[in-house]
Amino acid sequence: MTDSYDAIVVGAGPAGSSAAYIMAQAGLEVSLLERGEYPGCKNVYGGTIYREPTEEIIPAFWHEAPLERPVVSDELWLAGQDSAVKVGFSGLRFAKEPYNKFTALRAKFDRWLANKAAEAGAEVRTKALVRHLLYEKSLVGKNKKVLGVQLDSGEELRANVVILAEGVNAFLTKEAGLRSKTPAHTMTLYVREILHLPAEKIEERFNLEKGEGAIIGIIGYPTAGAVGKAGLYTNKDSISLIAGAYLDQMVEKGLSPYEMLWRTKTHPLVKRLLEGAESIEYQSHMIPKGGYAFIPKLYFSGLLVIGDAAMMISGRRGTDLAMLTGKYAAETVILAKAKGDFTGKMLATYAHKLNSTFFMKDIKTGKNSLDYYKKHQDSDYLLASTANELAYQFFTVDMLSDKERQEKMIGTVLAKQLPFKTAVDLYEAYKNWEVF
Repeated sequence: MTDSYDAIVVGAGPAGSSAAYIMAQAGLEVSLLERGEYPGCKNVYGGTIYREPTEEIIPAFWHEAPLERPVVSDELWLAGQDSAVKVGFSGLRFAKEPYNKFTALRAKFDRWLANKAAEAGAEVRTKALVRHLLYEKSLVGKNKKVLGVQLDSGEELRANVVILAEGVNAFLTKEAGLRSKTPAHTMTLYVREILHLPAEKIEERFNLEKGEGAIIGIIGYPTAGAVGKAGLYTNKDSISLIAGAYLDQMVEKGLSPYEMLWRTKTHPLVKRLLEGAESIEYQSHMIPKGGYAFIPKLYFSGLLVIGDAAMMISGRRGTDLAMLTGKYAAETVILAKAKGDFTGKMLATYAHKLNSTFFMKDIKTGKNSLDYYKKHQDSDYLLASTANELAYQFFTVDMLSDKERQEKMIGTVLAKQLPFKTAVDLYEAYKNWEVF
């Protein structure tokens, strides 16, 4: 085992393992360091793996990856206390190759992806906690270049480049001065519960054929009081249930994500889907939602930042974007190795690659969404509660004329709040509202 490498990757999540896999395939000496007992042991997400972006890393990955179900049904529920207005789409084409997306359990998927990196030639080390970066100092004592890492054991590893895929807290990225302290209003906190349910029960209750998958996203009642969401994801023989919201709103209003999870589980419509399910595990996780304004500097001499540490989240897309950032970082290091140049000027190629991607364009377009959710914390509640009241009125068989029913429904909308505020809310929602 050597202590000097072409590249050291810190973190064996999707971003880090993707980077290690691509660099190892190109013949570079790579060390992939994971602080957990195994890759994926501490990761929490809904969650889904998207086919097209993942194929950029490993073509036809679904033939060997430990996936749960190909998703054929997506629904959004605007939930009231005992009702839900449902918007959705079912596409049976998505049940066949090349598929669209899959449900997955990260404890399985991340371990598989890290093993792919190992098979390609990367050295994978678990229970390896990186405490500090090692620097070359200038004459005035200023950090000139990153030279490697120091583990909590005191062991030092050297490399031409260190790639930080350390996740949302990003301690080393902050140590390097590339990212400042992250405010609470830029973070969301989610809890996840996995519940065992036999495959045939899942398929019966979600109206699926054998092996097919479904996703339900929920706003409104479960997270009332804060902007957030809940969701159900069907696995082979279990259901992943998540709930959470913006961290600052939960703190200010004394809300608990576990309370949100309980409200989701006990919602009458969700309860029917989960009847007889057995709880397996709980986890919690923070997700960076700062958007474009909070993206850190992504490179320094001998250093690159990828994945959650780089704030690469766009709407509900995070895992696939993390993998793509790993790919672009790996390609940059391969080029730097060919030129023998690992300076910041050379590694800036990585930022250039990111700036031309579809997701960076989306992140830039949504750069004002954070302000929207900060100013309009009642947006989810107003939308969901109003939609359910109107739906009850519309579908109730009564003794009113069509005109009288229409006037009643208009009155319901006007009674919610001042008409001017409603007009402003609708305009701002049109520009900024995102479900996932």
